[in-house]
Amino acid sequence: ATEYSEVSERDAFLLRETEDLIKSIASLETVLVELKEKCAIEFEHGLEKISKQFQEFFAILFNGGTAALNLTIENKAKDEDELLMGDKASDEEEKEAVRGVEVSVNLPRKRIMGLEMLSGGERALTSIALLFAMSQVNPPPFLILDETDAALDEANSRRYGEMVETLAQHSQPILVTHNRETMSHAGVIY
Repeated sequence: ATEYSEVSERDAFLLRETEDLIKSIASLETVLVELKEKCAIEFEHGLEKISKQFQEFFAILFNGGTAALNLTIENKAKDEDELLMGDKASDEEEKEAVRGVEVSVNLPRKRIMGLEMLSGGERALTSIALLFAMSQVNPPPFLILDETDAALDEANSRRYGEMVETLAQHSQPILVTHNRETMSHAGVIY
């Protein structure tokens, strides 16, 4: 009788613990869904802000033109080998949505559209514009740029320096450079 009582109490205890765990799992799944939704919304808002800044910096560097960041959603097969072997799962199970960001650019006075068509220097300028846009939207206390202006000619270096001054309003940029034009925009030179 004592043994039955002990086992019965242990069974009741484990049953309560199991019910608590099931409730906790359900609660965590609800929180996870809410967090995913909130993160998706925040990501889209952040992407819009960065895209706007990217357009502004791109226009400064290229004297016009357009640039944007666009959210892309592609459906990818989960496992192409399974699909080829004839696994008859539903379409929803076969595909998984993959989110990404597409960079689209259009240079002024040129019929060039897309990153693939840009020269190496134009890609460098586009990268600088994107880096500065991200830094402008969520400014870090310090921003260290090491020879990011190395491939720029004098006219582009002047624009680069102006952009650094814009960033300096919200962050403390630290530049490593040999470019005289960039140095002329510095507050302190070491």
